[in-house]
Amino acid sequence: MDTDNSGPITFDELKAGLRKYGSTLKDTEIRDLMDAADVDNSRTIDYGEFVAATIHVNKLEREEHLWAAFQYFDKDGSGYITVDELQQACVEHGMTNVPLEDIIKEVDQDNDGRIDYGEFVAMMQKGNGGIGRRTMRNSLNISMRDAPGAL
Repeated sequence: MDTDNSGPITFDELKAGLRKYGSTLKDTEIRDLMDAADVDNSRTIDYGEFVAATIHVNKLEREEHLWAAFQYFDKDGSGYITVDELQQACVEHGMTNVPLEDIIKEVDQDNDGRIDYGEFVAMMQKGNGGIGRRTMRNSLNISMRDAPGAL
């Protein structure tokens, strides 16, 4: 985006760069984006500010995907994933012999018999890929292919 190779990105360079990649943001929205990224109020975006803004946007997108995935399982919109809702997802995708009670036990940190959004996020972010994560991911991979804006 830094077309003049000066180092920082100006408003005009940001606007041209976004347009080049198909953005249809209005000038006021681009100005808001610029202002949000321009932490030092220099009226330009330097490399560090650009990286920080990019990381922030990626984090927001991941959070949106997690929320969409949670909503997929939370069929009744109660804010919780129950054994019945897990069972429904398994049936929809022909997954049999899935130890649903074990999944709930593994993920349910407050032992209320259901999975809330915080517990779901913690499970999905675990690096070791326990049984709940594998089963829910398998179901998500199958089902979310057709869900726009999800995974």
